Amino acid sequence: MPACLTKLAACVLCLLLLVGCAGAEALPGHDALQQQIDAICQRYGAAGVSAAYFRDGRVVDTFSWGYATRFSDPMTADTKVRLASISKVMVGLAVHLSVERGAMALDDPLDELLGFHIRTLNREDVISARSILTHTSSIALNPMASGFYDDVWGILTSPGCTEAFASGNLRHWAYNNFAFYVLGLATELANGQTMDEILNAGLCAALDIDASFWGGDLQHPEDIATIYNSDRAVGLSWEQQAAVHTRGPGANGAVFAGNYHISARDLGKIFAVLAANGRYDGKQVLSSQVIEALEQYENRTVPDMPFYQAQPLRYRPEMYGRSGLFYHTGSAYGEYNFASYDPEAGDGVVVLSTGASGTGRYGIYAVCSDIAELLYDLP
Repeated sequence: MPACLTKLAACVLCLLLLVGCAGAEALPGHDALQQQIDAICQRYGAAGVSAAYFRDGRVVDTFSWGYATRFSDPMTADTKVRLASISKVMVGLAVHLSVERGAMALDDPLDELLGFHIRTLNREDVISARSILTHTSSIALNPMASGFYDDVWGILTSPGCTEAFASGNLRHWAYNNFAFYVLGLATELANGQTMDEILNAGLCAALDIDASFWGGDLQHPEDIATIYNSDRAVGLSWEQQAAVHTRGPGANGAVFAGNYHISARDLGKIFAVLAANGRYDGKQVLSSQVIEALEQYENRTVPDMPFYQAQPLRYRPEMYGRSGLFYHTGSAYGEYNFASYDPEAGDGVVVLSTGASGTGRYGIYAVCSDIAELLYDLP
């Protein structure tokens, strides 16, 4: 078919599906659930939404609404969406896989992996992978850092690059994107592999997942969703995202705070594995030790926050009618994302969106919160 006709067909399909795009029906009452999700998406003015529901160690249904790119491509459960801060869970997985294979240790100084001494203010301070995963490292916030190795080296060897406390104390919890740049670089250098290579070898290949921290390195970068703001202005085009490629292990850490690209269906697979103690559809694909490390938290909540900080998942009691959920959120450029699971029931919900607005229950973005509440109420 000529390219112009293919694009026209895609436009027609997109318009038809704006009122409700769905995956293959799996759950009883799928159509009724899709209609309720359509209404939620319309209520909050979403441009595009994709969601996955999993239980018993596998994704059992998916839902989608709206468009991935306006007037061009419909949103589907297989559209690649930038995860924003949920990307930190993928960094955490890579770290724990690296610990399991002996490439690094959670509590060793990151200096040894980075190849230079971090200039700490406190003589007792040891900046480790664990302290960064729990947002308790002394590394000072640095939103202007490029993430390139030489830039990170220059910052971390300069005066004032750390705070005056010793890392690892929950009392000093501070959400820190730049620290994840540092951790990502250190993890790649420890393995001599890119983050994608670590995750593919340890998990994603076994689940037949096409995902990447570098949009241009996806097998199908054309499947990336454009990110829209609530006023429908483009926050980040799919072309901009697809122009980002890896430069090799330890070259640039800027992608590790929020740039992982994956579909709702595939992220649902990963979280289904976490909820099923490492198994997907009956097959062991991840060790229980890696999951235990990802979930480990102190017996006290983050100061002035209602959740416990794991590594780097969060755990919050009493959410959506459940005794507690592990979860992470992500937002940037107009995207609002939520991934979660109930460790007792073994089910969970992933919602990826662009263009929506509002905050719902438990501090979760409204479109994600309402869809999660709907799906967690399933019998």
